[in-house]
Amino acid sequence: MLPGDIVLELDNCTIKLSNRCRDNFIRSANAGLGISNIKPLSNIRIIGRGNVLLEGAANPRATGDHNKTLSVDPRGFTQSYGTDAGKPGENQKGGWRNHAIVLAYVDVFEISGIKLKDYHAHGIVLERCTNGALRDISFQVRQAVSIAGVEKQVLNQDGLGVRFGCRNIVIERCRGNSGDDFINIGLTDTGVPAGAENVNVVSGSVYNGAKDNISNIYLLNWQDFYSISHRAIRIMPVGRLRIQNVLENMTINALSNQGLVAEYAANIKGLFVKNLVTYQPVMAKGIKDASFRDILYLGKGNAIDVVNSDSVVVDNVKKAGF
Repeated sequence: MLPGDIVLELDNCTIKLSNRCRDNFIRSANAGLGISNIKPLSNIRIIGRGNVLLEGAANPRATGDHNKTLSVDPRGFTQSYGTDAGKPGENQKGGWRNHAIVLAYVDVFEISGIKLKDYHAHGIVLERCTNGALRDISFQVRQAVSIAGVEKQVLNQDGLGVRFGCRNIVIERCRGNSGDDFINIGLTDTGVPAGAENVNVVSGSVYNGAKDNISNIYLLNWQDFYSISHRAIRIMPVGRLRIQNVLENMTINALSNQGLVAEYAANIKGLFVKNLVTYQPVMAKGIKDASFRDILYLGKGNAIDVVNSDSVVVDNVKKAGF
C-alpha cells in the first residue's frame, strides 16, 4: 500500500501474485477493507522503467467483480474461477480486492510504463482521483486461466475503470486487450459504502452529489487496443452521475467486440471525439452537446448513430472497406 508523497519505481522486473494472495498488486494506503472514512492523499507516482510486468497468480484464490460468484468450475455469466470457492469463512464473491492497481482519493498522481497481464478483475481503477496521468500502459488477458491443462473462466478483466469524482486526468498511449470493457468511465450507485468487501470500488459505490461527477478525462493517442467480449470504450453515467468533457484520439483494433459506446447519453455533456479509427460503429444515440469529427469507419453498416443538431456536430465521418 502506498502513502502520499511517494515515488515507487519499478525497474525491469516481473511481479507475480502468489497463489496465496487475495488482494491488489498496489493500492493507495488510505483505503481498504473496513475503512469507511477515507482520508485524501496526494503525490503518488508509480513509474515503470524498462520492461515491467505485473502478472496475476497461476492459480488465483478469487477472480471477477462483486457480482461474480467463485467456482472451481465456473459456467455462464455469473461465475468466475477461484480456489476460495466453497471454503468456509472465505468471501464467495469477487470485488475490488481482485483489481490490479487501485487509487482512491488521490490528488496529483502518475502511473506509467507498466504491462498488466492476467490480472484477476480490473487492471487499473481510479476512484475520486484528480489531477493525474496514466501513460504507456498495456494490458494482456485471456478471460481464462489454465489449471492442470484445463481452461477455467475468468470474468471481467476490464482494462481501466474511471469512477466517481475523477477529474482532470490524461490517459495516453494505452494498448493491448481486455476481457470486459477496455475502459469504462462511470459507475452505478449501488448504495454500498466505503470499505465494504462485495463492491467494485473500495471508496464506496454511493453518489455523493456534484463532487462525484466526472470531468476532463482525456484519452489520447491509443493504438491497437480492443475488448475480447465487450466495449473498447464505454461511457456510462448511470442515475444521477454526470460526465463532462471526454476526448478521444485513437485507433480501435478490428478484433474488438464493440467500439465506442456512450450510454445514458442525457447525463453526458461535452463529449469530444476526434481522429478515431474504428471497425465497430460509434454508439451514442440521443447525445447532446457533443462533437464527432474525423472518424474513419472500416466496418459494416452505419458508422455512427449520431446526427447533426443544434448541439451536436458530426463532421468528416468516412466509411472505407478493405
